[in-house]
Amino acid sequence: MRRRALLASLAAGVTGLAGCSFGDGGSDATHTPVDPSATDTPVHSQPQTDTEADRRTGEPPRPEEPSHVVELETGPRTYALSPYVRVDDGGRVALWFDRTATAEHPARIRGWLRNGNDFENTFRIQWLPVVGRVHARQPRGYDHEASLHLAPTENNELAATVPTVVRDETGYWRVEAVGPWMTETYRMAPGEWVRLEYEVVGSPEMSGRPTGTYEFDDEATLTVWDTASPGPAAESRFAGRSLPEFPGDGGVQWYHEADADTVAFVRPSTERVELDGLVDFEVVNHSHERLQCGHWNLYKLVDGEWFHVGPWLHTSDCRLLPSGGRKQWPLRAFNGEAVPTGQDCHGGLTRGYLGGGEYAVVAGYGHPEPESGALVELVGEPATVVPTADATTERDGSTVTVTTERYGDDDHPPDAAFTLQYADAGGERVVAEQVMRPSQFGGDGRGLRNALPFLTGDVERVVVHTDAHVVDSVLGHDEQTRRFTFRGRGYVASRGASDE
Repeated sequence: MRRRALLASLAAGVTGLAGCSFGDGGSDATHTPVDPSATDTPVHSQPQTDTEADRRTGEPPRPEEPSHVVELETGPRTYALSPYVRVDDGGRVALWFDRTATAEHPARIRGWLRNGNDFENTFRIQWLPVVGRVHARQPRGYDHEASLHLAPTENNELAATVPTVVRDETGYWRVEAVGPWMTETYRMAPGEWVRLEYEVVGSPEMSGRPTGTYEFDDEATLTVWDTASPGPAAESRFAGRSLPEFPGDGGVQWYHEADADTVAFVRPSTERVELDGLVDFEVVNHSHERLQCGHWNLYKLVDGEWFHVGPWLHTSDCRLLPSGGRKQWPLRAFNGEAVPTGQDCHGGLTRGYLGGGEYAVVAGYGHPEPESGALVELVGEPATVVPTADATTERDGSTVTVTTERYGDDDHPPDAAFTLQYADAGGERVVAEQVMRPSQFGGDGRGLRNALPFLTGDVERVVVHTDAHVVDSVLGHDEQTRRFTFRGRGYVASRGASDE
């Protein structure tokens, strides 16, 4: 049997091997395997079957609530393992923490690799993140010694070598030497699974345990943070600032109100930038829970009131942020026409016609608040309202008629029109950034921005000839009129042209 042959080869090269169970290790400074009967059973351990039939046909073990986060007893650090590991060629992987690090042993990860195919398959183990690619990349800003490794134990059926780990003078566990510990390839029968077991250790000369995200690939990560101070360390330029109540059903954890105890927050790369400019935002989850549903939004604060200015549409999926996870969201802000980047579909927002002022970027990830957000000041001129390039105008007395290329194009949706006039009393207040926002107040910017600039002087009404989608976006579906206030004046928009 391949499994027994592999274990036999391990036993020949490593001292202290005793059986194949998931037993705890020894308690001296140099951690070596011991007889599992001499140790306590971990809370998350599962009964293991050992027959070849069970290996090929039985369900692999897994705790009902697998733990992906542990707080170390060897220092003020928390480990969070990414809960999902993607494996090519039909492989299935499950991994979880079954114990934390103590003076007697390192933190340990258990799990399995399974062939999810209905045919035999050879897996290139050393190419599989976490499973065989066990040496993580160090966090940004650290040298080559600041790395974490998953050292396979004698119970890891894919290990070619079991390294020796020791506890150093700082109290953290490290490996004595780094090497190619895992087998290169392994062939598995349909549905077969093999056990995985690793200890989380530092590099041989690693000092302490630097915080940050250690990557096995872009998605498989091990994140480390300060257990006693999970929140941001830098002080915000908006510290002490009081904000009006935020729209929605719940509260927001603001970056400028966060302290060392804050476990979830949005951190901006800068809190003040000149237009045209770029600001990167990152949401950090240092809680022990998955956060959801995390869509991003941009708001402007004007006269103590929040105005949503983008994005107008979100996908319907509920996006999750695992413990230790981070998500980036860049804002590319322009005072005039935006320079397209083609990157918004991959996250972030590129917006033109944003005026100077204070904005908030809010992500739908939060703990204990439902959302997290950060303020940023955009420095620049006020936003302007200008018509689209395809708009043409005609004037007849006090009426201006605006026609866009969507009118008369014989395409769906059918042609339609709306009329804009002054009103003694307006309704909701809108700001220029909303009027100029694509897909808002007239789909693709062909609604109010093609009416407001022409309602000036002695013009009493503006009629916009466009299509039904634009009109519905201005007024709302099945609504005949809409009242609003813009820059201190009241307006009413009505369905249809003035001469109908």
